[in-house]
Amino acid sequence: MACTARYILIAVLFLFSFSANAAHLTYEIDDAGLRIQVDFEQGYSNVNTLKLDKSFVVSFETPEPVVFSQEFWDMPVEKLFVTSDDTRKRLITDFAGELVVPEIVSQPKLLKITYAFPKVQTADPVVGTQAYARMIWGLLIILAVMLGIFWVFKTYFKRQVFTDIPGTGRLLGKADIDLRKSLYFYEIDNKIYILGVTDASMTLIEKVSDEDEVTRIKSGFNKKTEFVNYMKFFKKNPGVKDEVEISRNSISERLKSLRKR
Repeated sequence: MACTARYILIAVLFLFSFSANAAHLTYEIDDAGLRIQVDFEQGYSNVNTLKLDKSFVVSFETPEPVVFSQEFWDMPVEKLFVTSDDTRKRLITDFAGELVVPEIVSQPKLLKITYAFPKVQTADPVVGTQAYARMIWGLLIILAVMLGIFWVFKTYFKRQVFTDIPGTGRLLGKADIDLRKSLYFYEIDNKIYILGVTDASMTLIEKVSDEDEVTRIKSGFNKKTEFVNYMKFFKKNPGVKDEVEISRNSISERLKSLRKR
């Protein structure tokens, strides 16, 4: 019984002396960096460093045991651990991404290793009156571009709406009777459609189906190109006075009589 108690006492004293002579490692980690401190009882020497692909190794000589292993999540460092080869100890830091070279401070019985993580560059949000001014100018530019495109399409299609349709009909010509008001003469299947066109609307004024009238209008357009002669094709009995310039008032009266037919 006394022998057993003696063995137990020796084992406790051995463990106590082992822990008393062991080096103590502590660390702090945050977004700014990883700070490691190793405190020794007897001291250390011969500090060396080794840079690998994604690991940095700090090795040193000490007779004191150093036992440590820690993994990290969502940090630039994945793992921090110590390996031992007799008196040679290696403090290894594994990185998740870019390798960082530490700053090492050696003091008697104290070793400090600091890894400064690179700062993540974030764009400063643009606030205040400048942001609102840029937004308003951007909206005005977009609005101007949209209005310009609308005007181009409106003008282009207004000009092209009466172009010839192969196999269906053809545009004989037009007569401008007022500002932004025109008459278009369109032939389809031996009939002539007289269309009144403004900026806002398009109206069928008359459909001419009489062969003699159709022939006279077509021949007139083949011979006459001046606006003052366009409307004489509506008269039943053309004579010498047909060569006289037709005023806008007479054109309007003739159009009214056509609508009443």
